[in-house]
Amino acid sequence: MDGSNIKTDYPVVLRFEGLYPHQLGGYEAHRLRKGGDLSHVNRERSKLNQRLIGPEDWAAQALAEIREMAAENFAAEVASLEKRNRKKDIERRFVEGPKQPWRPTRHGPMREVILTVNKDWFDSDLSGFFGEGENQREKEFGDLAKQWLIENFGDDVIHARADRDEAAFHVHAVIMPRATVEIAKPKAKVPTATATRRMLQPSIHPLIENYEAAQDSVGERFASLGLVRGERRAAAIKEARANGQTPPKRRYHAKTWKWRIEQELQLKGRAEALEAEKIALHERTASVAEREEEAETVLAVAEGVASGAFVASEGGEEPGLVEAPTAKPAETPLEDLQRRSATGFARAAGVFARAWERLFGQARAKAEAEAEARVVSAMEQIERADAKVAEAALHLPAKKRALIAEIRQTIPAILRRLERSGNGLPDDSSKGQSQRVDPGE
Repeated sequence: MDGSNIKTDYPVVLRFEGLYPHQLGGYEAHRLRKGGDLSHVNRERSKLNQRLIGPEDWAAQALAEIREMAAENFAAEVASLEKRNRKKDIERRFVEGPKQPWRPTRHGPMREVILTVNKDWFDSDLSGFFGEGENQREKEFGDLAKQWLIENFGDDVIHARADRDEAAFHVHAVIMPRATVEIAKPKAKVPTATATRRMLQPSIHPLIENYEAAQDSVGERFASLGLVRGERRAAAIKEARANGQTPPKRRYHAKTWKWRIEQELQLKGRAEALEAEKIALHERTASVAEREEEAETVLAVAEGVASGAFVASEGGEEPGLVEAPTAKPAETPLEDLQRRSATGFARAAGVFARAWERLFGQARAKAEAEAEARVVSAMEQIERADAKVAEAALHLPAKKRALIAEIRQTIPAILRRLERSGNGLPDDSSKGQSQRVDPGE
């Protein structure tokens, strides 16, 4: 089963948004694409937007009518106070001036209506494919929306338009709920209407007062287009509470500008996270490359030491390496290795130089000890030989003894030079000559 025969039900979307008269200016600026958030608007398609209900200057006319209502209510209130001779109240009301013709409300005295469907439903229209030009689903939806608004709100629909320059086709409308309200005498035992006031009162329209009834109404009206009613979430919440169950969460429709700000913040956050990840990746890559250069430098130094191209330096405070003058040059000179990775070169040079120093230092110490032992042995042999010569000279004629004594006088100086040489000291032959020693002494 490939799912090609599965039918998708598209619900008609209806939303009411509270609106105050002072917001009409911004509403109009956005309608004319002169203000507000226009980042989602395709300006090339704005010319396709269509006014469905109301004159071009509907907002100005509505504000003028609201000022007129306030003025009429004020005049009627002052006339009533004069009729009852309430001079102080008249003075107070003149100070206060006309009041807004609606009761305090959290949502405002007017309503904006939004009607639409998922854009895929509009996009699946085949009118363009058959060369009919205008999207027939958009046209039929707009016509039904206009009919539904007039049937349910009458003349209180002061404006409606169809927008085609955003992601999905949708209809905006503004409801100004006019009502004539009877005013009873304050603190009267039996409330009796004594006056009337022109007010803006949304609750006079049943579909504004009852949101679920409004959803039912649009579901029935747009069923002819194959659309269905939206999810009965409020009924599900009520039923769950009645049965002692956890009700599903309510859906709160965010205003478009708020939603776009949230989306921009999310996108900004993701962009910053990606940039931070990019920087971290670059740093990790650079660190890996640096460690690779360091490792290659250490290996090159090891190869140079093994081949004899590099030997330990002498005379420096710190152990180091130099290029051996008589050996075959290494593939990479020391200077190039040091430039490639100063850290790797320093580590390798220090390790190998210290190892070299320990290795050859031990050999040198052993050689010096052996040489010193040989010198001591030779001196002892010479001293024994000299004693034998002196003993033998006693039996010789005087002339022979004098010759032997002249030869023997050089032996102490030779021994001293030999001893100093064995101890690594400089020759001391420049000092005074040894005393003559008689062979018979």
